Amino acid sequence: MNKDEVRSGIGQVWALAQSLGVAEIYSNPVPLPVNAEFRDVILSSSSNYVQVYNKGLELSHYNILLSDYSFFQFSIEGDDNVRYAFYPNPYTSHSNEYSEWFISRHEMVEAGLLTHEEFLSLLADKTGIGSVPLLRYENAPAQRKKMHHPCSHFHIGFHSENRWPVRRVLTPTAFALLVFKFYYGTYWRAVGDDENLEIDNSFDRTLVSEKTRCYLVSDEFFEPEEERTFFFG
Repeated sequence: MNKDEVRSGIGQVWALAQSLGVAEIYSNPVPLPVNAEFRDVILSSSSNYVQVYNKGLELSHYNILLSDYSFFQFSIEGDDNVRYAFYPNPYTSHSNEYSEWFISRHEMVEAGLLTHEEFLSLLADKTGIGSVPLLRYENAPAQRKKMHHPCSHFHIGFHSENRWPVRRVLTPTAFALLVFKFYYGTYWRAVGDDENLEIDNSFDRTLVSEKTRCYLVSDEFFEPEEERTFFFG
């Protein structure tokens, strides 16, 4: 995986978001550099998820903002060292009260009745109760420690020490397709379902195809003993 491949993947993710009807802002078409202010919030032991999410919005530190104000980040440092992240909006949930509050304020911004800065200020005073977890994917060969720190792995939720091994190196498109399939299933089915006899959803067919572009982690970084444990294949 190199920088050009990640950049191309970001464009593909935006096209998918448009196809699904969940696209809002295409903020940055290239891999994100390190943002010191955002990094400091992430690394602070006193930060919670809502603070991290709010800081990302405040700094517009994302590649793609979705219509529900969840956002994607994609970055790479040298070949194969990639980080993809999906930050779900913590202010929307199955609670009608929270969802209606967020949607109404968002509509006020679109109507020019609230500035973006005023909207962010209101968010800072709100307590998030979202039910969708943060999802991050990393491939970090230099940090790999056998049976402890997988080279390729997911982080699910805000707890940073959980690392779920992945046998392949994911593309940005594959990562986003997984997010869309499991977190935006209503759109996935409404737009993608068709009458194909083999796989009756166009996005599922795209996901199957994209998996072939996710090459296996080399045996150097995924040894036989690690294959005997649980991992995402």
